[in-house]
Amino acid sequence: MPSRKALRRSLAALLYGGVSYLGGSWLAARSLSRRLVSAQGLKPATARREDLMAALSLAVPVAEDFRHAGSPRHPVLLAAIFASPGDAAARPTLLFTHGKGGNAAEWQPDALRALGAGYNVLLPELRGHAPSGGTFVTYGLLEKEDLANAVAWVRNRFGIDPGRLGVHSCSAGSAIALEFAAHAPGVRALWLESPFAEPAAMARHYLSRATGLPGPLLHLTSRWAVRRALDRIRRDLGPSEGRLQILDPERALSLLSARVLLVYGEKDRLVPPRFVRRLVQALPPGSEVWRTPAGHCHHDDQTANLLPAEYERRWRDFFGRNLPVEV
Repeated sequence: MPSRKALRRSLAALLYGGVSYLGGSWLAARSLSRRLVSAQGLKPATARREDLMAALSLAVPVAEDFRHAGSPRHPVLLAAIFASPGDAAARPTLLFTHGKGGNAAEWQPDALRALGAGYNVLLPELRGHAPSGGTFVTYGLLEKEDLANAVAWVRNRFGIDPGRLGVHSCSAGSAIALEFAAHAPGVRALWLESPFAEPAAMARHYLSRATGLPGPLLHLTSRWAVRRALDRIRRDLGPSEGRLQILDPERALSLLSARVLLVYGEKDRLVPPRFVRRLVQALPPGSEVWRTPAGHCHHDDQTANLLPAEYERRWRDFFGRNLPVEV
């Protein structure tokens, strides 16, 4: 039997360890909360906006880099690119929403494919991602209104039909695409790549990838970081917003009228397949799922690189059936 002195020492060590863990988790949450809502990704985007504009200008007669207002709840000036093969009013429009830390230029091959198939394309730089303004991202809370404003700007400038929209999204851009489509009945087709459900668990996984620390050690840290991030956004938006909650991609799916094709990679380490399963289960009737042996979208091992012919065939077939070009 241990002596009372030894028992007291053991209890004191446990108490000290627990207090240290709580204190360390709280301090880490203060720093990491900013990381969750910053436009910083796990690695910097290398695709260049100038190259995108040059490629679009060579491919089609209409290519315009423009600025438009963001959500009135947190006004910022946002950047986007619109391109069309011509007669924009007669064509459906595809929006492309990049992920956290990404940019519109990452969509260059997809935008050129869409233009070649006869679509207009709209490529926004999401808030917080230069040259767009803003200092934080909200995963759809404000971005759905930002995208609606971009569509309205293009409608006024080029006469596009807001009732004939499709969206192609990547990673966190898929959460934004779902929020936008849930509130935009004109979205008829939604191609989601590397999406995720369970945003709180995904935040912990993301912070684990960002810091190199095991996920279980970040359980408290991630919970506090998410809460601090939400509180920061609420303060910036003003007291009228009330207490903010994490947006739920599953709920957004339940509100959709669009057709959905969900693509995920079995070797995706940024959004592992376990974060996709609940979305697959929540998909509306008529949806399609493509499980591939690839990694994350806009990474070297993405599906488009590993299976280029099948990717193009499926992409053209999906949008051709659900958002046909009739020019």
